Amino acid sequence: MKTGVPLKVRIDGQVEEIDCVNDAADFLQRWPLERRGHVYRSALNACSAAIAAQISESDAMKVFTGFARVADILEAEGGPAMTLETRTVQSRMPKQGRQIPK
Repeated sequence: MKTGVPLKVRIDGQVEEIDCVNDAADFLQRWPLERRGHVYRSALNACSAAIAAQISESDAMKVFTGFARVADILEAEGGPAMTLETRTVQSRMPKQGRQIPK
């Protein structure tokens, strides 16, 4: 099933369009072994579950999109690859007046 607007990912200087969960699963199968971590496994598991009709294709594509963002391969609409902002140590600290959970 097509998802509507294709998701564009960049790998080795080439841009690929991911139109459906099967495309996402095929892409993940070609992902370099040395770069396969827990986010990769989550995306692959989600795609497999969607193919087996255990979760929706929409949910699987959300997980794949998250993988693409974390892997820094997601292409923005009509522009360069999207990148996540680097978080500072301060952004991870509790706000003033809040206690750190024990």
